[in-house]
Amino acid sequence: MRIPVLKFMLPLLAAVAVTEVNAQSSRTKKSADELYDEAVKATKAQQYNDAIRLSREALDKQPNFTDQQLLLGRLYLLTNRYDSARKYVKEVLAKAPRYRDAYFYAINIELAQKQYEEAECYADMGLGYFNNDRDLMLKKLGVMDAARKFYQGSNYANQLLDKYGSDSLVQKAATGHFLEAGDYFRKNGYGNLSRSNYEKALMIDPANREAREAITSMYIRDNNYSAALERINQELAASPGSYDLLMKKLGILQETHQYAEALNLLEVIIKRFPGDTKARSQQVTLRMEAAAYYANTDPFALYQGVIEKDPGNREALLKLIGLSMSRGAYREALTWINFGLKRRPEDIQLLNLKIDVLEGDRKYSEAASLAERVMQRQHPTAEQIDRFVRLKLASGRDYIAQQQYAEALSEFESAYKAAPADTTVPDMLANTYLLLKKPSQAVAVLDNALEKHPGNAHFLLKKANILADIGQYDQAAAIIETLLQRYPANENYSAQLKEIHLSAGRIFMQNEEYEQAREQFLAVLAADPNQPDALQYLINAESAMQQPDNALAYVEQALQRDPHNRDLLFKKAGILSSRQQYAEAGLILDSLRQRYPFTARYRTAYTDNLLAAGAAAQRRQQTDSALQLFREVLNINRKDSMALLYSINLYNGKGAYDSALAYADQGLRYYPNNTAFLQKKVVTLENKKDYAAAALAADTLLQYNNTGANTEYADYLRSKTLRNQFGLFFLRSTYDYGGNRWYNIATVEYRHFMKKGSYAAKLNYGGRQEQGTGLMGELELYYTHSKKMYSYALASYGTTDVFPTVRLAYSIFRSFGNYEAELGARYLKADTANVISGVASIARTFDDFYVNLRAYVISDQPDIYSSFTLTTRYYLNKHQDYVSLVAGLGTNPDDRSRLVQFPQLAGLLTRSVGTGYQKTFKYRTTLGLFGTWINQKISNTIFQNQYDIYVTLQRKF
Repeated sequence: MRIPVLKFMLPLLAAVAVTEVNAQSSRTKKSADELYDEAVKATKAQQYNDAIRLSREALDKQPNFTDQQLLLGRLYLLTNRYDSARKYVKEVLAKAPRYRDAYFYAINIELAQKQYEEAECYADMGLGYFNNDRDLMLKKLGVMDAARKFYQGSNYANQLLDKYGSDSLVQKAATGHFLEAGDYFRKNGYGNLSRSNYEKALMIDPANREAREAITSMYIRDNNYSAALERINQELAASPGSYDLLMKKLGILQETHQYAEALNLLEVIIKRFPGDTKARSQQVTLRMEAAAYYANTDPFALYQGVIEKDPGNREALLKLIGLSMSRGAYREALTWINFGLKRRPEDIQLLNLKIDVLEGDRKYSEAASLAERVMQRQHPTAEQIDRFVRLKLASGRDYIAQQQYAEALSEFESAYKAAPADTTVPDMLANTYLLLKKPSQAVAVLDNALEKHPGNAHFLLKKANILADIGQYDQAAAIIETLLQRYPANENYSAQLKEIHLSAGRIFMQNEEYEQAREQFLAVLAADPNQPDALQYLINAESAMQQPDNALAYVEQALQRDPHNRDLLFKKAGILSSRQQYAEAGLILDSLRQRYPFTARYRTAYTDNLLAAGAAAQRRQQTDSALQLFREVLNINRKDSMALLYSINLYNGKGAYDSALAYADQGLRYYPNNTAFLQKKVVTLENKKDYAAAALAADTLLQYNNTGANTEYADYLRSKTLRNQFGLFFLRSTYDYGGNRWYNIATVEYRHFMKKGSYAAKLNYGGRQEQGTGLMGELELYYTHSKKMYSYALASYGTTDVFPTVRLAYSIFRSFGNYEAELGARYLKADTANVISGVASIARTFDDFYVNLRAYVISDQPDIYSSFTLTTRYYLNKHQDYVSLVAGLGTNPDDRSRLVQFPQLAGLLTRSVGTGYQKTFKYRTTLGLFGTWINQKISNTIFQNQYDIYVTLQRKF
């Protein structure tokens, strides 16, 4: 029965179109993010080798993983592999110059190798992006100290204190700097410089023991006993029970012949330390020395003798008090005053003398309390009020020096009540509130003072500074503008106004509020068009807002004032580079590089600009221009890894594999442990089709980086070196009709691969239920004509009715992008039939999907038939494996299971559907299992079925 095939085409194609095959990879792998998290945990556990291994695996999966690159740089730093650490940190900074943490690692790397200039360059680069960043500024100060650049460091420490004076960390760092500078200058014999630095440390930290002891020792060594004694008395006020301080004071008193006070002090020491033999041993020797010194000529001893005989002698008492005070023996004077007050407690002269002695002994709080008692006994005079206020102020300052701010505040408030019109007291009150971090109360004090002293410039300026510090820049600027209107020639006010706008702009910059920052800096330029800091900040603000044209305009304006400023030129080059004006940027950077040949950042920036220009040319597919730029980089630094890698990629893209290989070998000479160059070498050898060398290089890569991906790649390359293949195939067909209920074909194949394709010889052994067994030999050829065209040819000869007698096939294939077309012919001789067929197909790939529609036109004289086959595949495991679904309409001359029956089956309405799975192990061994169901319509009511099972095994060797 002959039924036209075309009427069944549309239903078949519709059925196949709605059939989908979904598959997932049987093996999941950890992502780069998961590996990064594990590396962070290993780092925290100080398991650095494990962390490095995990980091390298993560970078293999995601080479541009910036956080992972920085972590790997940190790990190499922790394990003292500084060159490797430097490489990864530099890569991070090249890709992400605003990555703040990277600058700290870069500085630490250079510090570890005592490359102080490089470390300072990185600190400056970081501050260029993060202006006035406290931590970066502290890091730069540390670099200066390590390099013994104490002069520059002191200026920088003062800048830090100006900006962050209330920050405890900054105070500690600045104190440490001045102490280190003091030690350095003291060891090198620069006494004045040493003392100056110790005093600066004490200004920041008045309780710093190291600085106090160092200064005291210097005073003693220089025989400046009065200064040393004053310093020790200050320290004893804070630590009255210190044995070392008491003994030092005793030595100075003895050296300066102040024996009376020395003896009194010795008794105090013995009472506090009764078991101290050193102190007891001086009881006799000190008195003998005093007796020899004074003999009978000391007026003090004479007046003392008078008092002993006449305790009420007022003149002798006043003389003893005066002599004690003249020698600085305030405690001794106080003893005599108290002796007199026991007899005359209300003696105003003695009370006033006691106040003077307490003041001279720096006991300001006691002196002020006594002065207040004297004031209460009579109507106070202006002089007494002034003295009381002075003592309260001095007492408050002492409390401030000891950081007892609440007590200081109480003293200043008492002074303010006594003298509300005084201008010094509110100033100190405001300062104390600021130390207590209460700026609003400080402003309230100043407002109160301004009511009594309207227009006081000092109070107005102080208020403006406080308002600026708490972020109320508009109010602060308004106050300064008022002062400028009153004193237009006062440069200090104009400078203060500029500083307020600059400070406001800096805060806005730190908070990334660039529009508001720009307004502040423009206000500075309105008053001073060439103010360098404002221009610098405006350049940074415009750059941050992605406004390179505006940034460039401000750079040009700044350069008109200072045309040779290398920082401005460097910024201009950076802006030009961001605008992809690489040639102009390169001219500036090359000039800087030649002017400052030892500054690494200019060399680095110049090569980075060349690299960026080369990458841009590469994106524009200007390969030769890009290669020329990368060669310029290598002329400057033949070890530049990025230029080498870029060049390798470009030469591979051009097909200039020998050049690519030469650059890969050059990279491996400089970086023998760098897997990136080794991997490029493997890829280049593969592109050259030198699979043997590529496989050897892949094995070496595995030794450095044994990952699953590299193992699979090595297996693939080794498979490409194998030229032979052995195959076993078995086809089992069963039928539900006729006398022949089964048909088996076993095939043995040998295949040889050559450069232009492959050829194979096959021997088929078949058996049918009624016909018996038979043999058929086959020769098969795949031949590649060009990259886009290849041929397929087959010739078969069978000896019995189990196989066709002759079977010939030829097709030529041509690719068109993702499409592939086929034209061919088939010849089949079976029994008395001679069948000639034409074949055409079209195939298309969609990522991991492959679809092929093949059509046959079959001539079996006098009839002509057609047959169609639709094949779909879903590839898995990087196209090594696949799942297939095949649907057919009609019987085609390529169907091995029906060739022997082809003359009887041709023209019948035949439908078939099949599926299968093929798995390849290590690109060498392939297993396949396929099943097909075939249904043939014999009449309107009669159908017959065929079932095929096909098993394959192929092994390369």
